[in-house]
Amino acid sequence: MPEQESTVSSDPIVAVHPTSLASLCPLNGGSNINIICCWSAVISNSERKDDIIYGQHHLRNLLVRPLNKTKGCPLALTATYEPKVQHNFDEGPLDEDVVITIRNRLIETNVEFEFTVADQPDIEFVGTTSFNWSLSGGNEISIPLKARMYSGGVYNLQSVRLTVLKEGTQTAYLFPLQWRCVAEDCA
Repeated sequence: MPEQESTVSSDPIVAVHPTSLASLCPLNGGSNINIICCWSAVISNSERKDDIIYGQHHLRNLLVRPLNKTKGCPLALTATYEPKVQHNFDEGPLDEDVVITIRNRLIETNVEFEFTVADQPDIEFVGTTSFNWSLSGGNEISIPLKARMYSGGVYNLQSVRLTVLKEGTQTAYLFPLQWRCVAEDCA
């Protein structure tokens, strides 16, 4: 008798929630999505009777994962840090960990860019603050830094400049985001 092959697989089955990013925007799928946002509200009227109204907003053709070109910056920028810290500044400056993540929003295109973090008057960034990189489609890179602050206050840690290099041209992008960190002096 011929030997039979086993059809049992030891690979784990990965369950993906239907509303997860992986389901709504699969890497091998299109880059546009349509969203229907259903809402309701309770409205009080003059007869002291509450009415409930319902509605929908249709958001069509939202560009989530562009395939190979976009009107804005092809890179998305985020940061992880503690938004509120306490430190005794009489003992020296505070070195706060900041991890900046850059993600290529384009699915099928590499993006070559220059990363620069500019020091601010009251903040000095310690670590790799300037480099050139090529990021393949859909991938991301994380850059660990330390933000050195010399006194208590409210600081905007966002001073990243990305310059996209494409076919001999350079396009600089500054991001209008604030990464606020409150440093409380506990001296």
